[in-house]
Amino acid sequence: MNIVKVNRGNVGIFSRVLIEASEWLNSKGLSMWKANDVSVQALLEKYSMEEMRLCYDDSNLIGVYVIQCYDPLFWSELRKNESGYLHKLAVCREYCGKGFGRKLIYSAEQLCRERGIESLRLNCGTFRPRLRNFYEGAGFKMLDRVFIDNRDQIRYIKKLV
Repeated sequence: MNIVKVNRGNVGIFSRVLIEASEWLNSKGLSMWKANDVSVQALLEKYSMEEMRLCYDDSNLIGVYVIQCYDPLFWSELRKNESGYLHKLAVCREYCGKGFGRKLIYSAEQLCRERGIESLRLNCGTFRPRLRNFYEGAGFKMLDRVFIDNRDQIRYIKKLV
């Protein structure tokens, strides 16, 4: 898998993957993100391009994610570089169900290991049992349930050492 940092030339591709995932989820009654929350402008207001990744298998775009070394919204009690924080994980529709979601998570784990970070964390809505099962199947352990930013969330951790 080839992991590419987002830049001004490809940030629109990153946004498009999230918008397409959002639209598909909405069509199934499983809303995740609002399209305007994953527009290029909205993403750049919340994340740096340094944190966004495009993931390719050969020359095929497989999916995207955000990897942060600090998340003051959901993990304010932790210091910078104490953990990696995974957000906006999305697999392109044509590659869903083929194991690429776990490969994307593994690539985020590798980025953390390269930086000497010993755990990867994420949050997930409590009302998303399939997504929670996916994360738990990928080795994440539930830490706690929190209500942050008007959202009922489960916080997960995966130890990398």
